[in-house]
Amino acid sequence: MDERSVLVDVKTMKRWAEFALSIRTAGHTLARVTAPQGGSAFALVDDRYPSESVSQWAREGLRSAVDHLLIWANHAVPLDQFEGQVVTHQGFRWSFTLMRSAIEGSAQSLWLSRSPTPEVCLARLIRMVRHDLREERLAHIALGRDVALIEERAARHETAAQGFIGHGPAISSLPSMVDLVRLAAQVATLDPALQEANWRICSAAAHGKDWAIREVQVLTAPVEWRPGQFHLSGHPDPEKLTRILEDSVKLLTAGVIQYLLMSGVDPVSESRKSMVKAARETPQQDGGLHVESLAAQFETNGK
Repeated sequence: MDERSVLVDVKTMKRWAEFALSIRTAGHTLARVTAPQGGSAFALVDDRYPSESVSQWAREGLRSAVDHLLIWANHAVPLDQFEGQVVTHQGFRWSFTLMRSAIEGSAQSLWLSRSPTPEVCLARLIRMVRHDLREERLAHIALGRDVALIEERAARHETAAQGFIGHGPAISSLPSMVDLVRLAAQVATLDPALQEANWRICSAAAHGKDWAIREVQVLTAPVEWRPGQFHLSGHPDPEKLTRILEDSVKLLTAGVIQYLLMSGVDPVSESRKSMVKAARETPQQDGGLHVESLAAQFETNGK
């Protein structure tokens, strides 16, 4: 394994700065919009099924995506910078692991928020809750914990779900992650096959798969440790990392927009407010003049 740190070039850093701004914008948006407006699509489903909240389940998937991508953003485009600071990248599995988690969080949120009807949305929520409770119960059993409270919640959930039994089968598992990712790709107007590939590549990196070493790295001199077998070393391929990162951010952005629409919130106005806040937090070469000019334009257009 190559332990060298590799300098990130200026062109790539510019794109990374744009991604970091988008990630932080999404984070601020989700912090500002915590519940749906009355009469919105999410509010109507929440009212029909008060046992759980589809708006909060959709929001949590996006919050997870932001949490993971922020780790990358805080490394690559830190908010606290000093003169002469440079960004290097070392190792490859960690960044693709973060992207995998973000892809999955956004995809699960979009599965809820892009339901074709309120009935389907409710059926998907019921299915997601069942899956969540099942996994929590299994984890508690493995830890030797009492599962009585989990089973009580599951029983209450099943009782509440009885009135909606016609809206979907009583399934305790989610669709495959590949299916969820491909559906999310369609919403974000991305190529479903390419997004499936992105998820598989990120999963391979996260799980320590051998083929990820060759897929996402620029390889340096191999070392033959026995006849025909080599120790491969290298550094992250900046083009591949940037491409998958860009698509991960697009999925997150699509998820946030859909969350806002379903919550009865204007995505343009809300995103502008959050973007200005994120930009003001980010060190600017012009001292923030462009950001303030943009903020003034937004305010004028909003009146």
